[in-house]
Amino acid sequence: MSKFVGGPPEFKRFYPAKNANKVNNVFDFYISNDESVIYKKINKSGSSFSERLRASKNQEDFVRILDGEFFLPLLRDYICNGFDLEADGSHKMKFLHGYRLDLIGTYTIDLLTARLMIEQSEILLDRLTIANESGAFFGDWATHNLVYSFEYGAIVNIDLEGFLTYNPVPKWANLEVCETWLKDVISQLNGLISSEE
Repeated sequence: MSKFVGGPPEFKRFYPAKNANKVNNVFDFYISNDESVIYKKINKSGSSFSERLRASKNQEDFVRILDGEFFLPLLRDYICNGFDLEADGSHKMKFLHGYRLDLIGTYTIDLLTARLMIEQSEILLDRLTIANESGAFFGDWATHNLVYSFEYGAIVNIDLEGFLTYNPVPKWANLEVCETWLKDVISQLNGLISSEE
């Protein structure tokens, strides 16, 4: 019997850093042994998400979310793709090594990377503004769902299920609020740059 109860044998349990504003996760996380894939396995808290997927339109939409076809082309590079969708909503996605934006203050970030992260935050904000103006802004863009990917050199949203559950976006997570979050990240990074120069 595998010691990784609940996950495939080539995966081990993974515990992402907690976010103080999040009550619970609807997934248990497992990471592949080579740290290239994250497996998000629905847990007991995720029963409402599983129920939502039972509606055929939601299931079809989530499949399109996972493969990236659900989004405006200008946002596709800023949203991680998923695969291997299971009936209950469990799925896999590429694991992105990088900096989670809500944890900026916990990392040692070099000046070049800080500048790139500021640039990418501004680009993402511009693209989200265009999406909002066209009526296509949805999903959970809170900073705990955003990772500055070392591989892509871009900020990527890793919360695929949020594109189903935050459509439409609640007022407390609309573009204005998201803009505040991203500007706070930019401010923190500018502070880091100022202290190093």
